[in-house]
Amino acid sequence: MKVLVAVGSKYGSTREIGSAIAKRLDSAGLEVTFSDACDVFGVDFFDAVIVGSAVYNRTWRKDATALVKDHKDALSAMPVWTFSVGMEKMVRHEDPELDITKLVRDIGARDHHYFSGALDFAKLNMGEKALIRALNPPIGDYRDFTDVEAWTDGIVSELVARAAL
Repeated sequence: MKVLVAVGSKYGSTREIGSAIAKRLDSAGLEVTFSDACDVFGVDFFDAVIVGSAVYNRTWRKDATALVKDHKDALSAMPVWTFSVGMEKMVRHEDPELDITKLVRDIGARDHHYFSGALDFAKLNMGEKALIRALNPPIGDYRDFTDVEAWTDGIVSELVARAAL
C-alpha cells in the first residue's frame, strides 16, 4: 500500500513530526513517500494520504491548504488523515471559526489530530519575535512523540486491515 505523508512546516517542528509518522508507517511495511506539501503535484498514485500543517493565526500554512484544496476530489475518494501542530494555547478543530474544520470536513478525513509543537525563539524573525512577546505563548519543545506513534499505529492498523481485503 502506497502512502503519502505531506507537511506544511516553516521552522521544522511539523516536518519532524511528519517524518516520525512516515518512519513508523515504513517500519510497518507500507510504501511511504514523505514530502513537503508544496512539492506534491498529485495524489492519484497513492492509496492513502496523511496531510499535516503547522497552525499560525488559527489556520494551516498555505502550502498544506493548497494541497488539500487542489486535490479535494481525489482525497475525498481515499483514506485521508490530517494533523495540526501548534502550541498549547492553540484553538482546537471543533471551533467553527477555524479554517481547518472546513478542510477536514471537505475531504472526509478519517481523523484530525492535534500535536503540541515546538517554539524556538531564536529561529523567529523580528516581526515574529514581537508577536510572540505580545502573545506570550510557552516557548520550548512540547512535542510528544509517544502520542505521534500511538496515532500513527491506529492508521497502520486501519491500512493493514484495508490492504488485507
